[in-house]
Amino acid sequence: MGPTGILVIQRTLNRGWLSGYLTGLGAVLSDLFYAILSTFLTAVVVDWISQYQVTLQIVGSVAILAYAIYLWNSNPASGLATNDRLAPTPGLKVKGILKYFFSGFFLTISNPAIVFLYIFLFARSNFLFEASTQNWWLYLLGFLSIIAGAVGWWTLITWVMKKVRNHFKPRTLMIINRTIAIVLAVIAIYGFGYAVWLLYHQ
Repeated sequence: MGPTGILVIQRTLNRGWLSGYLTGLGAVLSDLFYAILSTFLTAVVVDWISQYQVTLQIVGSVAILAYAIYLWNSNPASGLATNDRLAPTPGLKVKGILKYFFSGFFLTISNPAIVFLYIFLFARSNFLFEASTQNWWLYLLGFLSIIAGAVGWWTLITWVMKKVRNHFKPRTLMIINRTIAIVLAVIAIYGFGYAVWLLYHQ
């Protein structure tokens, strides 16, 4: 799941399906960006990641920790109806749509380790760019498949959370909020500590 998956679940429970889904779609754009880089610029990407790995790790960890603190102090009960169940989520305006979408994008893109996963998977399936190829449609099909798989994943996650959303009461949601905040804080602290370790050993 990772930090993005946890964030998608939390937003779906607290703010409704659309908020979580938009966050997931932002992550899809980040995945596509790294997939394209991994395919066409493998050597350059590896060098770039190696050069800025510590910076990306620190920035991503600080962002995750900041959100964990915000989440711990937030009051999920503010979105509840008078019957002690979650109220329907109002439609989002353009500002809200951009907020959820790009927060998902930047959170996911701050984890460049996904590049190495793509490189490994692409090498296993021989999905590597060759300048002499004339079958460009195969690459297009590959990238469309990545998008479809990622969108399908976030659709499934948010749909399940939407179905169980109205079964939560304020105290249950508060426990979920703080549990997610603790998990995110642990991820952030680990990432920051790993970045410091890399910096010390360079």
